[in-house]
Amino acid sequence: MIVEVVALRTLYDRDHLHQVLATFGLVLFFNELIAILWGRTAIYSTIPEYLTGHVDIGGGLTYPLYRLVIIGVGLAVAVLLWFVVARTRLGMLIRAGASNRAMVAALGVDIRLLYTIVFGFGAALAGLAGALAGPIYAVQPGMGELILIQVFVVIVIGGIGSIRGALVGAIIVGVVDTLGRAFLKPLLATLISPPAAESAGPALASILIYLLMAVVLAVKPAGIFASRN
Repeated sequence: MIVEVVALRTLYDRDHLHQVLATFGLVLFFNELIAILWGRTAIYSTIPEYLTGHVDIGGGLTYPLYRLVIIGVGLAVAVLLWFVVARTRLGMLIRAGASNRAMVAALGVDIRLLYTIVFGFGAALAGLAGALAGPIYAVQPGMGELILIQVFVVIVIGGIGSIRGALVGAIIVGVVDTLGRAFLKPLLATLISPPAAESAGPALASILIYLLMAVVLAVKPAGIFASRN
């Protein structure tokens, strides 16, 4: 919230590109600051003992309990965000502030405080995501950069400003990316030589989500669930 007050508050009246550049610069700054204070050595956190093990999901298949917990937390957060934005006075003010900031301020709402609260809540959710991802990925400076582009793809596909779009877009991107990495290489092996499929499969799988984004933009430039302010 301090970062929002100091660095971002003066940029709301400018083009979105200024805000993107500023936040990207903040990412680089804080990554280096963390590296200076704690070093660049990766830390591997452990899964709590009561969340270890696997769950039988039928058909002789099992799934890690901790990953099911992550899915559950993600769904709970999505429902909470939808309820706050769509069914509360705070959500009404957030939607109105995003649509017409000057009018909301003219009605007596402290729009600056509202923006700060929203930014702080978003940062808290990012921290929650990092804590949940700790036992799966290495905790290190810049760990969020690994999914930064994927998050951008999810937002573009789902529709900027749409919680429903973000949820659906995340599911679509996750399914397409996983299926591509699992089945594209053996599928190519039936068409070309195995050595060629071994090298081409992962490369093509990594660009599937970007091809998907291009298709969505061609059909629905505003995303699948464009926000209606």
